[in-house]
Amino acid sequence: MKVMYLIFSFNVGGIERLLVDQCNGMAARGHMVTLCIINEDVTESILKEISPDVEVLMLHRPAGGRQMPYMRTLAKEVQRRQVEILHCEGMNCVLFSILAKVRNPKLVVLNTVHDVGNYPSYSSGEIWFSNRILDETVAISDSVKGEILEKKMNPDKVTTICNAVDTEKFHYVDRTGRGILKDREIHLVHVARFYPKKKGQDTLLLAVEMLLVRYPKLHCTFAGAPAKGQEELYRQMQQDAENKGLSSNVIFAGSVDDVFTLLAGADLFVLPSNYEGFGISLIEAMATGLPCVASDLEGPAEIMRRAESEDVNAGQLVPAGDAKALADALEDMIQNYEQYDGRKISAYTASVYGMDAFLDQNETLYRRLINHRRQ
Repeated sequence: MKVMYLIFSFNVGGIERLLVDQCNGMAARGHMVTLCIINEDVTESILKEISPDVEVLMLHRPAGGRQMPYMRTLAKEVQRRQVEILHCEGMNCVLFSILAKVRNPKLVVLNTVHDVGNYPSYSSGEIWFSNRILDETVAISDSVKGEILEKKMNPDKVTTICNAVDTEKFHYVDRTGRGILKDREIHLVHVARFYPKKKGQDTLLLAVEMLLVRYPKLHCTFAGAPAKGQEELYRQMQQDAENKGLSSNVIFAGSVDDVFTLLAGADLFVLPSNYEGFGISLIEAMATGLPCVASDLEGPAEIMRRAESEDVNAGQLVPAGDAKALADALEDMIQNYEQYDGRKISAYTASVYGMDAFLDQNETLYRRLINHRRQ
């Protein structure tokens, strides 16, 4: 198959890490894969993780610049490469692909919806156009699928394919020899772009402040660069931590290229989001065997409760935005750390969210849509 993945910007984040693995995996299976990045907003370090077998097409559109010239370029490149599948990463990419679809009527166009709240925010006009362009919409969780169907999308053209983790990269880490957690240094880690309105970093900082009264050896690492427009708030939170005397216990690591090593050194993972369609960083942490605390909403709850239904205790869920509940859950996990079987958590995650199963599902969907289009 000839597949092109289309995304506007390409920085260090969960979606981008997954897309790197998806491109590399599809290329390793013998498919002709192109990653097309529309804007100039690119982090070079993550580009280096892309396999030489994947062609990277940079359109170099200035952020906020005119779209039409670059839409024409995309249409020409799709035609020149005889692309069969154009897989968009977001509605903005779908609308950007209109000319490519018009000039290449046999082109199959898909879109992955990566978060809750996305579809409710789209105008009726955007959804009208997308319905006429898209052959299939992929939801990353049942919660996301539910929101899509509420917009009266054809249920036969909406499918759920959960995000995945590369379990060769994020593999089991044996933490059993580190001693009793409550009696030693405790390392919490949070991995996400800094965007407190969504990711809840402010809630976690408050919870850490509460916990330090009883656990002065506790350390928390916030990994993730600030999202656009969040730079000043990021500096304010750093200053707030310093003013409260938390500097030796709280680390703002910024963008981290080697997430696995960070997770390998941790004892507990925290995802205190206020809304979340899935949570790639959550399954990355679970793949290493880390017990996790996550907000009881949308995607994270699906992940944690599915594990529980398979008799896997992966951690605890807490109400979003409740720092006291988060601190209480973390304290309970610190006191009862031995009840979490890291090897079992890791094995379960690999079996359900492994990259091979993810690629199989995508390949099956692509073939079905190509055959339907040909007929």
